[in-house]
Amino acid sequence: MPFLDVIAADFDFTSPEVLAAQDAGWFADTPIGLLVLRHAEAQELLRDRRLDHGGDGYLQRNGIDSGPVYDWWVPMIVNRDGADHRRLRSLVARSFTPRTVDGLRPFVRATVEALADELAGAGETEFVAAFADRLPLAVMSELLGVPAADHDVFSGWSSDIGLIFALAADGSTAARVERAVAGLDGYIDTLIDEKARHPADDLISRMVAAWRDDETVTREELRNLLVTLVFGAHDNTRAQIANTLVSFAEHPAQWTVLRADPGLAARAVDEAMRWRPSAASVFRRAIEDFTFRDLPIPSGTFVTVAVQAAQRDPRAYPGGRTFDITAIREAPLLQFGAGPHYCLGSAMAHAQLEEALPILTRRFGPPEITGRVTWRPALGTHGPDILPVTFPSPA
Repeated sequence: MPFLDVIAADFDFTSPEVLAAQDAGWFADTPIGLLVLRHAEAQELLRDRRLDHGGDGYLQRNGIDSGPVYDWWVPMIVNRDGADHRRLRSLVARSFTPRTVDGLRPFVRATVEALADELAGAGETEFVAAFADRLPLAVMSELLGVPAADHDVFSGWSSDIGLIFALAADGSTAARVERAVAGLDGYIDTLIDEKARHPADDLISRMVAAWRDDETVTREELRNLLVTLVFGAHDNTRAQIANTLVSFAEHPAQWTVLRADPGLAARAVDEAMRWRPSAASVFRRAIEDFTFRDLPIPSGTFVTVAVQAAQRDPRAYPGGRTFDITAIREAPLLQFGAGPHYCLGSAMAHAQLEEALPILTRRFGPPEITGRVTWRPALGTHGPDILPVTFPSPA
């Protein structure tokens, strides 16, 4: 069995070492346990009811068995199953309909145009701060009802809380996550009280009304849901937008293809998410002993899916080790999960990129990276922290 050091600072899920291991077999060993490298096995395991999301076991193996992080993570919606999961999900799902997403598209387009105006006059710019961070913040505010004046208050928290998936990578990460959870808990508590006094036409107001009128969730569950929503709507989308720009900077001819045919936007977004997903890995935990593909998996084993590698698996995607926005890819993406836990926010993330890419390709030439890009750890939510670029005028 090949061994891959996924917690090394320079580890890359698309390195030749990883792709060679993928060619050799469907799994590898790592410092954190079994790593699934191929798409077919990954998709099957993500749907397997003999695996759950890990809950307290994940935190305990990283030295956390109490405190703010534990109190947020363990009862989170992704760590619930069955009727309990459906009860919590139903409170949010009614506001993530196709009609809601389509209704936000004009707002997304207007926001992208305004941000592009700033990019046009900036010369070299740090893209994460100038665009990738600000677009999902604006959309989140419009959808959830988070005041725009509070963006600077919680944007750092929502970024740091995403490091929950990379606890094994750095001993200092847990402290950053704990500060972020504590900050967001306090912020959301204040926001719940404000929406209860002054409801508006937004998701948080509707969720607060359901909590007060229907009594389907407790206040603690409501706060947990909202903290998770704020983090998911902002951090994952920010990483995906920045990852997408890196992919086009590395493949400038594809930018030109999209500029010539904006109708390829939806396919380009799918390809960008396949090629460099914001969720580079996801994990599950065995809740019973079982055997999969002749491999015994004891109860309690953590299974990590190498999403970024599996989404380049040529067995699932012919030509999958090439970035090609014109290709028709039939295998589903893995980064949004599968089954009852499929990510509710995936359509909103798609919509933001589907609206942004045609505007950016129309207004600018292919982006050029002008300095050192700094990256988050490979595990969990992955993307640039710092992305210096220039946008030439279109040819």
